[in-house]
Amino acid sequence: MKDSHISLIMRIIVLCAFAHMAMCAKEQRKHLRDSVSTFSTLESDVAHIHGNVSVVGAKDIQQSPNTKLTDTIKSLSGVRIQNDVGFNPRPNIMIRGINHGTLIMLDGVILSDLEGENRILNQLSLYDVQRVEVARGSFSSLYGAGAIGGVVQFITAMPKGFESQVLAGYGDELVRDSADTNLFRFYASVGDALLQGRLRLKLSGGYTQSGGYASFPAYLSPTDSSLVNNPNLSGYYTDKAGNHIIGTGGKRAYQTYDVRLKAEYDIGDSGLLSAMASVSNHTYDFGHFKSYLYDSTTQRPTHLINGKDYFVGSGLGGMGDYTHILGSLSYTHTMGADSLLKASFSSLTLLSLWQDANRDLGGDRYGGAGSTQDIDSTSNYLDVLFRTRFLERHTLSTAAQFRYYTYTQNQRHMANWRDWHTRLDSFRGFGQRAFVASGYVQIDSKWYENLSSNFGVRYDYWHNYGGYFFNHESPTQNRDNIESNTSILSPKLGISWRIASDWLLKSSLGTGFRMPTLRDMYQFTHASNVWAINPDLTQERALSFEIGSEYRGEWLGVSAYYFHTELWDMIYRAGSGTQTHPWQYVNAGLGRIQGIELEGKLALSENLSLEASYSFTNARILQNSAMPYTEGKQLAGVPRHMSSLTLKYLPTIGFYGVAWAYYAPAFFSDDRNSPPLSNTYGYYESQFSLNAKVGYVWRNGIDISLSGYNLTNNRYYDFYRVAGASVYAQIVYKLQ
Repeated sequence: MKDSHISLIMRIIVLCAFAHMAMCAKEQRKHLRDSVSTFSTLESDVAHIHGNVSVVGAKDIQQSPNTKLTDTIKSLSGVRIQNDVGFNPRPNIMIRGINHGTLIMLDGVILSDLEGENRILNQLSLYDVQRVEVARGSFSSLYGAGAIGGVVQFITAMPKGFESQVLAGYGDELVRDSADTNLFRFYASVGDALLQGRLRLKLSGGYTQSGGYASFPAYLSPTDSSLVNNPNLSGYYTDKAGNHIIGTGGKRAYQTYDVRLKAEYDIGDSGLLSAMASVSNHTYDFGHFKSYLYDSTTQRPTHLINGKDYFVGSGLGGMGDYTHILGSLSYTHTMGADSLLKASFSSLTLLSLWQDANRDLGGDRYGGAGSTQDIDSTSNYLDVLFRTRFLERHTLSTAAQFRYYTYTQNQRHMANWRDWHTRLDSFRGFGQRAFVASGYVQIDSKWYENLSSNFGVRYDYWHNYGGYFFNHESPTQNRDNIESNTSILSPKLGISWRIASDWLLKSSLGTGFRMPTLRDMYQFTHASNVWAINPDLTQERALSFEIGSEYRGEWLGVSAYYFHTELWDMIYRAGSGTQTHPWQYVNAGLGRIQGIELEGKLALSENLSLEASYSFTNARILQNSAMPYTEGKQLAGVPRHMSSLTLKYLPTIGFYGVAWAYYAPAFFSDDRNSPPLSNTYGYYESQFSLNAKVGYVWRNGIDISLSGYNLTNNRYYDFYRVAGASVYAQIVYKLQ
């Protein structure tokens, strides 16, 4: 049977599956509610996770000044959202300085694909998520590739009885041309528990629309002499990197929607069946360009340089349409109080379309020649897991897991880039398929009331096949029938010692790995950002150690962790994006990341608390014979310091408020560690933002709030330029 047929059958199974999931006995239900489910595919208690773990609950998610899902974890130590500006089409969550080293999950379904992207994150409705779990450190012993730096799981809720929720909100910029304009947000959900509570259903949907804001400049690179050779044009300026700034790259007007159906059904007293199906999408289009140019021959403003429209065709704007189809089906069977068997299948499909003008062939903002980048990707997962307790103090967990991935990317010419239907011939593309077979065994032991440990080992067999790359503009690069096999063993050991009832010591040692993503290997030049491909990348391997202590008192909670990661064949971004020194993802000989993570929470009263976090990350290249100038340098895009401070007043009923400040000093954008430039596209300058939210909750379930974002209007560059000051008003009605 052809691979395409296999993929189609798997998708049909998921989309047609009707389902259900549940606990059977009340004791089991309570255990699962109180557990952290991220860190073992079968649930584990927080106290048994031997490392730095954070949990964000529903109240913090819904009553904090969050604009998107990734905001819920941005204040946590060791966590950075790359290029975190406005609507982020590629939200990359980085933990402990490891790029693409975080495994992202939604209700147990892995969201990453062969490209290494998580575009679906900006489509998920914020109010559909009840809980977020973050585990730092390597979890390859449980999840394999992609969990080398940590794991993040977003968890949606299921009803215990009839409940519904309706939300509507509107936001706008406070300073002209600085932030999202005419932001509308809507969300609704309805759920119920039927058949004496054995069947639980929930349907939810969210929609967001915004006029966007300009996050990057329209510019000509220092080597482009079009402006210099045209003395009739004025009004532009030159930034600190030598780029000629002629205006803005336009506002990204975007829309998102997310529709999800979940079902759970108790089968007898020992089985539970569950299913989820969702469709989500985001589209965007750039417009409202602003030109600084003035033509002295016509005595009028202009947007043309020698007849070309430089406000489009950079590869940074254009039009995009991204659709995700997600489905999962699982069955859990409990065998007495000590054993459990679970089988699950899930599938995630991405259908992506993006297109932009080709100004060299006459394309402009209104249409004409252009090009596309079309992606079709599937990720399919089959897991069979078994857990049992033995000798009273020990629990054995074992699993067999299978993964099947497909990915194709095709770039075509277009007769009219504004018309989706005018695609012509392909000029460049690549693709790959992968099959992964894995198995792991883990033993959790409680030796004494205050001492516990776990030991796990995982084996992964990767078979990449059917790979190809073609570029008609440079046919010497063409490759076909790319194939490789990799076998990897990933052990991990952890230990926890409860020194006192409220004082805990944790430590772990483990290995991890990350397979190179297709985006790592095939990143193409756009705008003046020059890239070189590297199809010969190999996986990076890690040895990770951490030790920390946590104190959880009635009014005070603090944690302090030290982590140390050795990375062999580390995948990192080399170069500076220029013609003579292009950006390229390469394998370095040896990298080392060391750091500390500090968090504290002080309860000033029953509902008032002060929270703070600080991270220090020393991420260096130690050995790199291919590029010795990088040795001793900090990794590009990794800040050494990050800190946040949050004041929360969150009663159950009545007035509430949250104020949150974030700060990171400037850091490097290239592997030469060139000094960061301020107010310059492509650099990471000093970052400070202040967000706040105030609201009032009535007993009848109505919640009215007002949020302010970046209240100091600090327009710093996090590679792209962040949004300025804005305000957002919202009303929520919950019926339970």
